Amino acid sequence: MRKMTDGKTTLNILEWIIVKGIFWEYYVFEKWNEDNCAYCLVDGDFQEIGLVSLDEIKPYISASTKDLKKVQPAPGWRWIDQISDNYKQNNEEKNENN
Repeated sequence: MRKMTDGKTTLNILEWIIVKGIFWEYYVFEKWNEDNCAYCLVDGDFQEIGLVSLDEIKPYISASTKDLKKVQPAPGWRWIDQISDNYKQNNEEKNENN
C-alpha cells in the first residue's frame, strides 16, 4: 500500500493496473469484493473515481503490480512518501548551507 495525494484527497493505493490499447491506468484503493469490483482512480481520457469490475478489464490488462515503488503517481498526484523524502532533502540542504 502506498498513499497518493492531489493536495485535497488522499488515497491508499493497493494495486496499479494498465490496460493495453487505450493505456488507461487504474489505481486501486479498495480490496476487490466478492463480485470482483473495487473503487479505483482511473486515469484515462480524464480522471475519475469509480467502481471497476476486474472481470471486465481483465482481458485487456497489459501490466499490473502491487509493488508501487516502481509506479509513477497519476498525473496531478504525488506519493506521500515522495513528498516526505523531498521535504527531508530540502531541510538537509538548508541545514548544510547554515
